[in-house]
Amino acid sequence: MATQKPTPVTHIFKEVNVGKYKTTSHYELVEVKNGSSKLSNKLNISANRNCALSMPEYWLKLREGNKWSKKWLTGLFKTPNVNIFYGDTQHKTNLLLFEFSNDKRFLKVYFYPNYYTSNFTNIKK
Repeated sequence: MATQKPTPVTHIFKEVNVGKYKTTSHYELVEVKNGSSKLSNKLNISANRNCALSMPEYWLKLREGNKWSKKWLTGLFKTPNVNIFYGDTQHKTNLLLFEFSNDKRFLKVYFYPNYYTSNFTNIKK
């Protein structure tokens, strides 16, 4: 029997300080659907600088108080879908899907608690 995909907690973010940094974008939380927030109110998404063997496209940091966390939460890895990336937390315990708008000004993060898959053929809604 196949495991059903649970309903994710959906976080909607809007980019702030557009164009201020060349390789980093900052996002602020606008709305949370289907539960309470599992992420911080601000996100830092930076382009990969080829420092890890896993080679994600981007890296995600959360905001802790008035500072960015020192550790990356997860890498954002390509999927077969344009503008959709995946990552995980707690060693593949929780799946995160990142859906950027075409202009990258908006970001939806789908947080699937206690669920992980590497099959992304049917991930788009």
